[in-house]
Amino acid sequence: MKRLLSTFSFVCLLALAGLQAQYEAVPNALGVRMTFVNFHYPNITADGNRLFRTKNYSPGLEVEYVRHIGRYFNVALPLTIGKGDLPINTGNADNGNLISSFEAQIQIKLFQPDNIIYPYLYTGAGGLIELDNDQQFDFMIPAGLGLNIRIGNHFYWSNKGQYTFSTADLRDNIRFNTGFLFILGQYGGGDKGGKEPDVEDTDGDGVSDVMDECPEVPGTAATFGCPDTDGDGIGDPSDKCPTLAGPAELDGCPDADGDGVTDKDDDCPNLAGPPSLNGCPDTDGDGIIDRDDQCPTLAGTAAANGCPDADNDGIPDNLDRCPDVAGPDSAGGCPDDDGDGIDNATDRCPNTAGPATSDGCPEISGADKEKLELAKQAVEFETSNAVLLPESYAVLDDIADILRRYADFKLRIGGHTDSVGSSRTNLELSEQRAKACYDYLVSKGIDPARMSYIGYGETKPIANNKYKEGRAQNRRVEFDLYN
Repeated sequence: MKRLLSTFSFVCLLALAGLQAQYEAVPNALGVRMTFVNFHYPNITADGNRLFRTKNYSPGLEVEYVRHIGRYFNVALPLTIGKGDLPINTGNADNGNLISSFEAQIQIKLFQPDNIIYPYLYTGAGGLIELDNDQQFDFMIPAGLGLNIRIGNHFYWSNKGQYTFSTADLRDNIRFNTGFLFILGQYGGGDKGGKEPDVEDTDGDGVSDVMDECPEVPGTAATFGCPDTDGDGIGDPSDKCPTLAGPAELDGCPDADGDGVTDKDDDCPNLAGPPSLNGCPDTDGDGIIDRDDQCPTLAGTAAANGCPDADNDGIPDNLDRCPDVAGPDSAGGCPDDDGDGIDNATDRCPNTAGPATSDGCPEISGADKEKLELAKQAVEFETSNAVLLPESYAVLDDIADILRRYADFKLRIGGHTDSVGSSRTNLELSEQRAKACYDYLVSKGIDPARMSYIGYGETKPIANNKYKEGRAQNRRVEFDLYN
C-alpha cells in the first residue's frame, strides 16, 4: 500500500511539471487517481446468496489518458493496477489477486470544460486480467459518472464512480476513483513554433474571459476581473457600497463605530450600539436609545421616556408626587378618583369633581342656594310644636335631592324661635324642630353621618321680636350645606 501511494505521488509530480493552460487547441489530458474496487457487494453466488460485504474495497492506481474530440465528447483510455479481493465461484472465501484492467471509454460532457464544475457520463468496453490466477482474462463493460472540479486553470480534482459488468462469474464490481486531471500537450495545436494561443480577454484586464466575472469591464485578479472602485477587495457587483470601503462581512459597506451595523443603516454611525436599536447605544439596557432616554443611566419605561416609573402610571418617579401609587399627570401622578385634577389627598370632595377654587368640591348652583335659602322660612310646624305640616314635605324633598347631587357635602340643620315664652322652652322647641327635619331626611335615604342638627332657641334673631312680622321671621329652620 505504501509503495502504491508513493507511485501515485510521483506520477502527480510528473504531471504537474508538464502543466499547460486549458485551451481548445490543447486537447490532451492525463488523469491520475487512486481507485477502490469491491467485487463482493454486486455479486450473487451459485447458490443464490448475495455477497453483502460492503467493506471489501481493495486499493489500486489508475492512470487515464483523455482526448478532447468535440464540444460534447471525450475519448478516455484508463489503465488500472492493484489488488483484487475476488470471491471464488463456490463460496465467500477471499482470494487476494493482483489484477489489472484497461478500458476504452466515451465520455459525454454535461457542461463545457471551462466551467468550474465539469460532470460527465461515460461507458465503453475493456478487460480485466487476473495476474495471479493464470492471467485469466474477463471482458467487461463499464458505466459510470465522473465529476471534475476545477482548482486552477491547469488542473481539476477528478472523481469517478462506476459499475462494471463482467462476462465472468462473480466478477461484476463497483469502483470509486479520486485524484487529479491535468491538462497537457503542446501549445498551438498545429503551430509548430509552439506559440501560446491567444487568450480571450475582452476588457484587457489580464483576466481571461473564462475566469472573468465582469468580462466587459476591466478589473483585478483579486476581484475575479471585476472593478473595485473603493479598493476594499470586494468587486463592485458584489459591493453594496461600491464607492465606500468596508469589510467583506458587511458586504463592503463602512462601519465607523464597529458595531456591526453599516453606516448607511446606522442611526448613530459614530456611537456603537446593537443592531436591534439600529446601531444606537443604550447604556441602561431598557430598550430606549440614550439619545431619546431622559434617564440614560437608569432603566425605565417607554411611557416615562426611559426613566424609572415604579407605579407604571407613565410619570417618572422623580416627577411623581405619589411614585408608588398610580395617578394621572393632571394630579401630579397621585390618585384622583373624580378626575378633577386634584389628588385625593388634598381633594375635600374626592368622589365628586370640582374646581380648585373650592378645594375640589363642586360649586353649589345658584338655584340650589336659592332653595336652601327659601327652605328656612318654608318649613312649617304646628303651633308651639315640632310636628311638620304636610306642606313642608315638598321643601324637605328638594333638600334631599340637593344632598344626593352633592354627595361629598354635609348638612348642618339649625332650629330658631322667637322670644315668646321662656328661653329654656324655646331652646328645647328649636332643637326638636331641627331634629324633626333631620329625621325626615333620614327617612328619605340620606346618610345620618352626613347631617347634624342643633337648636339655638331665641339667641340668634334676624328680625325684631317686638313685631309680629319680625317674630315670624325668627321662627325658622336653617339648612347650611358645607364640605
